[in-house]
Amino acid sequence: MIYSMTGYAVKSQEILKDTVTIEIRCLNSKMFDFSLKCPEVFFLLENQIKKLAKKNLKRGKVEIKIKKSNNSQSSEKLDLVEINKKMAYLKKISPKSSNEKLLELSLLIPKSNQQRSHRISRNYQQKFLKLVISVIKEVVSYRANEGESLKKELINYVNQISTQLSKIIRRDKKRIENKRAKIKTKFKSIIKTYDKIRLEEEVIYYLEKMDISEEIVRLKHHIKFFLQIMNSNKELGKKINFLTQEMLRETNTIGSKSNDFELQKSVVEIKEKLENIKEQIQNVL
Repeated sequence: MIYSMTGYAVKSQEILKDTVTIEIRCLNSKMFDFSLKCPEVFFLLENQIKKLAKKNLKRGKVEIKIKKSNNSQSSEKLDLVEINKKMAYLKKISPKSSNEKLLELSLLIPKSNQQRSHRISRNYQQKFLKLVISVIKEVVSYRANEGESLKKELINYVNQISTQLSKIIRRDKKRIENKRAKIKTKFKSIIKTYDKIRLEEEVIYYLEKMDISEEIVRLKHHIKFFLQIMNSNKELGKKINFLTQEMLRETNTIGSKSNDFELQKSVVEIKEKLENIKEQIQNVL
C-alpha cells in the first residue's frame, strides 16, 4: 500500500480542567524532520511525542502544534484574590506607591500556579498521550487516502510506458530488416564486386550495435516489478525512485541505439512519463 507523506489532522479534547488542541501537519522530506510548538507544560513530554510521531509517520517534515486553555470557572476569582495579596505585599515594601502602580507591578509578578506549570499528573500525561496517538492515527489515515490517489496515477503512467514499449517492440522488428536491406543496397551501388560473406559479417556486426533486445527485456521486467510492488505494505518511496532511475537508464540506451524516428518518438513519450513518476514519488513515503 502506498502512503503519501502529505498529511493533516486536528483534534480537541477535554483533559481534566483543560481543553487541549493538537494539530499535526506533514509535508514531504527525505528524512524525519520534527518540530513541536506547545505550552511549556508539555516540553517534558517532547521526547515521547517525537518517538510516537517517528514510529507511526516514519518520514517527512512533521509539524505539531499544541494549544491548551483552562476551563476552570473559579480561575478568574482566584486570580483576583492573588492580585490583592500581591498588592498588599507590595504596599508593605513601598507604602507611598499608588494603587495603580501597585496593580501594574502585581501583574508583572508570575502567578503562583505558573511555578508548577512544568508539572502535570500521571493521569493527565496518559490522557494527553492517548490524544496524541489518536491525532497521529488520523494523519496516517489521511496519508493512506492520499496514497491511493498517488497509486492510481503511478499505475496509469506505467501502463502508458508499457503501451509505448509495445510500439517499440513492433517497430524494432521492421527497423532491423530495413537497416539490413539499406546497407546491402548502398554497398552494391558503390562496389560491384565484393565478398558476400564478409559483407554479411559486417552487416551483422553493425546490427548488433543497434540491437536493443536486452534493454527491452530489462525494461519489461522493471515495469512488471513496478506494478507488483504497488500492493506492498512496506515503504516504497525509495524503492520506486531507484526503479524509475533504472527504467530511465534502459530507455536512454534504447534511444541512443535506435537510430529510427518512429522509435525515438516512443522513447520521448516514455521519458516524459518517467519524469511524471519522478515528480509524484517525491511525495511517496
